[in-house]
Amino acid sequence: MRALVSAALLVTACASSPADDAAEVSDGKGDRAAGSRFDEVDPTHSTLTFRRYINAALDLLDREDAELAGLTLWSIEAGYVQIDELRDLTCADFQRVRADLPDAGLAEDDYTRLRTRGSDVAAAIEDALAGYMWSSRIYVARGQTVRRLAATLVHEVNHVINRSEVGYYDDLPTSAFIHEYRAFDAERVIDPAEYEGVDLVDFVLTTYELDRAQMDPAVLAQPLTPRLLPDAEAWRARRVQDDVETVPPACE
Repeated sequence: MRALVSAALLVTACASSPADDAAEVSDGKGDRAAGSRFDEVDPTHSTLTFRRYINAALDLLDREDAELAGLTLWSIEAGYVQIDELRDLTCADFQRVRADLPDAGLAEDDYTRLRTRGSDVAAAIEDALAGYMWSSRIYVARGQTVRRLAATLVHEVNHVINRSEVGYYDDLPTSAFIHEYRAFDAERVIDPAEYEGVDLVDFVLTTYELDRAQMDPAVLAQPLTPRLLPDAEAWRARRVQDDVETVPPACE
C-alpha cells in the first residue's frame, strides 16, 4: 500500500485561471500583507498572485450556506492553520512528501530545487497532489478552479482538526481509510458535482490503493466517523502547540 498522508489527490485535471498565467507579483512584504486573510507557512516568500488565488476560494466559502464552509473559513482567518503552495514546503515536510510519493523518484537534495523557476521537482509533486498537510500546515497546488481549491481547503482543514498525520497510521489500512473518507465526505459538501454518482468507499480504496480484504467490514459498512467540525470547541481540543516536530537528518 502506498500511504499518502493527509493528501488530497489531484485526481482530475486542474483548470487554469488567469492568475496562474500571470507573472508572479511580489510586494516585498511578509505574511498578512495587504489585508491578507490567512497566514502563510513561509511569510517571507509571499506573492500577491498566490494570495489572490487563496482569497478567491475563501470568498467562495463565505458565500456558501453550509456550516462546514463557514467554520472552515473562520478557522483559516483566525490563524488556526497556515496555508502555502506546495513549492513552499518546509524541508521536513518535503522529505515527508518525498517518502509518500515513491513513484516520483525524488531525492533528499531535490529540496534545493523546489522553488527554482520551472522546477521539475515542484511539477512532480503538483502533478500528484492537490493538497497536503502536516500539523497545522496546509499546502495546495496551483491551477485548481476556485471551487476545487475551496474543497481542497475544507479537506485539509478536516485532516488538521483530526490530527491525521498521527491517526492515519494507527491501524492501517483501516485508519487511513477512515481519515480519507471523512475528509472527502467533508470536501464533497463544498463540491458535490465532483462526486456525483461516485461510490466514495470505492473511490478512497482505489485512490489510496487500500486492500479491501484487509479492511474492517464494519468500517466499510459505516465509514463516516464524527466529522468533527472545525469549531471553537474542536480547536480547543486540537492542541496544535503540543505537536512534536521531528527534523529529518536531511534537514539538520
